[in-house]
Amino acid sequence: MARSSELKATKDHQPAEAPVPSWQKDSVDRSLRNARARAQARSDRFVAAAIELLGERDESDFTIQDVVDKSNMSQRTFYTFFDGKDSLLLAVYETILRTTAMPMIRERCEGIADPVLRVRALMEALSEITAMPARLARGLSVLHLRLAESRPNDLAYALEPLHSFIVELLEEVADAGLLRDDVPLATQAALLQELLLATSHSAVLSGGRSTSVDDLWAFCSAAILRVAS
Repeated sequence: MARSSELKATKDHQPAEAPVPSWQKDSVDRSLRNARARAQARSDRFVAAAIELLGERDESDFTIQDVVDKSNMSQRTFYTFFDGKDSLLLAVYETILRTTAMPMIRERCEGIADPVLRVRALMEALSEITAMPARLARGLSVLHLRLAESRPNDLAYALEPLHSFIVELLEEVADAGLLRDDVPLATQAALLQELLLATSHSAVLSGGRSTSVDDLWAFCSAAILRVAS
C-alpha cells in the first residue's frame, strides 16, 4: 500500500513537459510543407511522363522503365510513390479527369439557366472530349476498362467528380419539378453515368461515333424526365 502511494506521489510530481517554442514549431511545419511539396513534384513528374507516353503509344507498349527514363528519375524513386504500373495509370486517369475533363465539362454547362439543357450540355461536353487526340482518347478508354476489372473501387473514387456533377445536375432538374420520381435520383445518376461512359468508350474504340448526341439525348431525356400530364 505504501509502495503504491509512493508511485502515485512520484507520478503526481513529475515535471510537466516544457512548451515547444513557437519558432521550433514553425520550423518543423515549414520543413514538412517543403518535403510534401517536393514529394508532390516528383510524383507529378511520373504522371506527366506517363500521360506523354500515353499520347505517343498504346498503354501496353510502354513500361515502368520507359516512364522512369522520360521523367529523368530513378526506378527506386518511382516505387516510393507507386506500387506498380496500375497504380501509376490510375493516377494518370484521375489526373486527366480532374484537371482536364471536369473543367471542360463544367465550363460547357456554365451560363445555361435551364436545368434540363444543362444535362444535355453534359452529353455534348463528353462527346467533345472523345474528340481529343485519338491515341490519348483510346488510351484512356482502354485504361478505364482495365481499371474497372483490376481496381473497381479505385476507379469509382477517381470518377467521383463526374458522378457528383451528374447528381448535381439531376437535383437541379428535380428542384424544377421535371425529373421523374418513380426511380431514385441516385439510381438515375448511376445509370446515366454508365450509359454516357459506355457510349463514349464505344465511340473512341470503334473509331467513330455511331450514336449522335441528338439520339443519345432523345433516349436519355425520355428516361429521366417526368412525363407531362
